[in-house]
Amino acid sequence: MTRILVWTRSITAIAVVFTALGAVLMLVVGAATTVRAAQIYLGGTKLEAFGDEAALKATIEMVSSLDQFLLAIVLLIFAFGVFRLFIAPEGGAAGLPDWLMTTTVTDLKTKLLETIAILLAVLFLKSALDVPPNAVIPWSVLVVPLAVGIFSASVWLIRRSGH
Repeated sequence: MTRILVWTRSITAIAVVFTALGAVLMLVVGAATTVRAAQIYLGGTKLEAFGDEAALKATIEMVSSLDQFLLAIVLLIFAFGVFRLFIAPEGGAAGLPDWLMTTTVTDLKTKLLETIAILLAVLFLKSALDVPPNAVIPWSVLVVPLAVGIFSASVWLIRRSGH
């Protein structure tokens, strides 16, 4: 039985390592998107430098980079949570901020759900910015804030009930 437990710890280490690598990848992607936004605004594309259209396109790119950075944070929280729950020795996380203290799988799920709610809100912002000025906003864009609200309310209820 002890062998099986040690083996499962090794398996979770694989999840921790590759999730952390995914977080690093998303940080690099977010940084590249930020650089692309700067290039757009400074005139490195067909758009006029410092113009209104360039500013709008650069803003959309920056919101995309924000989304990528948030995903990187979600992946880091998940990797650290799995590490803390399954691999770290008891008391091995002393001195960490409260938001990184994961003591149960429910804590980890709640943190992930809260961060996903933020990702959905950023997705709505990006979708809203993609709609051309003076255009009719499609219903599919308008459904996103409703979904974010329902999702956020469910996360709040889960947190409040302690499950």
